[in-house]
Amino acid sequence: MRFSYVLPDPVSYGDWTEFEGDLACVKQAGYDAVELQIADPAAFDEVRVRQALEVAGLPLCAFQTGASYATRGNCLCSPDVAVRQRTITLLRAFADLAARWQAVMVVGSLQGRLKDELDREVGSARIAEGLHEAGAHATRVGVVIAFEPVNHGEIGFHNTIAEAAALVRRLAQPGLRLMVDSFHMNIEEQDMLAPLAGVRELLAHVHLSETNRDLLGTGHWPTSAFLAELNRLHYAGVCSVGVYNSRLPRRTCISRCKRVLDAAALAALAS
Repeated sequence: MRFSYVLPDPVSYGDWTEFEGDLACVKQAGYDAVELQIADPAAFDEVRVRQALEVAGLPLCAFQTGASYATRGNCLCSPDVAVRQRTITLLRAFADLAARWQAVMVVGSLQGRLKDELDREVGSARIAEGLHEAGAHATRVGVVIAFEPVNHGEIGFHNTIAEAAALVRRLAQPGLRLMVDSFHMNIEEQDMLAPLAGVRELLAHVHLSETNRDLLGTGHWPTSAFLAELNRLHYAGVCSVGVYNSRLPRRTCISRCKRVLDAAALAALAS
């Protein structure tokens, strides 16, 4: 099983050497790859990031797209046609970026909230239309959109694995598949492991995030059992660790989470 660590958008760093230092820490801790949160592909310095990753000896496995909702108001469920089209254009640009990097692109938060569209049926139809168009483009350029079910406190639509999987199956685009995030599963799913078997053929990416969004092992997520189930299902993708709510320095989080992962992975193999 391959593990990566989620780092912020490089443009958010105050100093480029800080980003390079984080990459070096990810590599030293023993991760196999890195995932980046990107708000705008146009602002992404591909040349410099590629050089930094080559120096660190790390591949880039995935891009997150959700920051564009919070920072730019991009949204697939919006009643404003211009906003929806702008969001689809952005997803096409992300797909082109992901194709150049042979990386997965994560789409979840760009669905929008109920405050953007109060009618769930109408909003869901708009999201489906947008994902169909974005998925078709992703298919053409040979990349995968990993559609993420996000909990109801953050996003207004497709909160559960079953809901997201149903949409992916209905749209039937090779470039549109599914991902799961353990944090959102803890909120939305009745069982923390059972839903995985039902989506094994759709699963393109996994986020490992503790129930409190802090270091792995500080909440109550059954990490070893979760990894054991992924092994049982022969999951062949990457598991990316996301820590979004810690008072500890990022590099401490990077190192400590990998130690927890290593122990959990060994226990999973032994189970």
